[in-house]
Amino acid sequence: MDRIIIGVALALAALVLIAAAIWEQPDINPGLAVPAAATAPAPAPRILPAPASALPTVPAASLAEQVDALVATRDPQKAFEAYRLLADCTTFNRDGDRLIFEDDVTHKNDGVLPGFRAMTEPEKRRDAVLCAAMTERMRQSRIDYLTIAARAGIARAAVAQVSEGPFGDRSALKSRPNDPMVQEWKAQVQDQLARIAQEQADVGVLSYLSAMRMVGSDVFEKDPALAYRYGVAMGLIMQELLGADNEMARLYRPDGGMMQNAASSLTLQERAAQLAEAQRIADTARTRRQREKP
Repeated sequence: MDRIIIGVALALAALVLIAAAIWEQPDINPGLAVPAAATAPAPAPRILPAPASALPTVPAASLAEQVDALVATRDPQKAFEAYRLLADCTTFNRDGDRLIFEDDVTHKNDGVLPGFRAMTEPEKRRDAVLCAAMTERMRQSRIDYLTIAARAGIARAAVAQVSEGPFGDRSALKSRPNDPMVQEWKAQVQDQLARIAQEQADVGVLSYLSAMRMVGSDVFEKDPALAYRYGVAMGLIMQELLGADNEMARLYRPDGGMMQNAASSLTLQERAAQLAEAQRIADTARTRRQREKP
């Protein structure tokens, strides 16, 4: 049963993170379905600006021109977009393909990642032209742009840092775990994500941190208290957004099976303290929504 509960937590974290990478607003999309299975959060793909049939074979601007224009704005959000361009090309040059999100029922797949598909041939030809010009220096510079965005508190950037690893070298987490620079990087990433969870009440980050603190990873140690806090906070937010009968709101209820499993080692006093923190995060989310209403 524990494995099933943990699997559900990871699957939900993966789907929420993908959704958070697509929609500009931090609120989860009401139409999200619970995936059938998943094992870890997936890298966030970039939305293409036009359907495949309208894509030109040759991009209007080179990769370098697009990146330079974004970085020149000195806007952290634009820096993240520059990172995504380079990260997409890194994936395409390595694999010859990448995931594309298209909110179109004709592209629904097996239900694990609804709305995602592989690239079409015109899209591959376009990226083959666009990404062929990426130099090694450009590829490595993506980490600089990602760092700028993450330090500015952009949730998707903070999460993407985990996938990239210390300074773009994921293997360093296993090969050099005691390296002071790797440990400093881990502490910084953990702090950035914790601040986004606490201060922005971002549902994608809350789901991700709850799952990671439940099972542990190369970056996150197991922490039942935080797993409970972040999971319950997400459940409270979903309940306010979509009602108590929403599937994710039910899964993350403080007295539900998944959260009870996460908090099984906590005392009643510790649970009460974390529940109070979760409520504070949910209150923060409500205040942000009210402030951002037109």
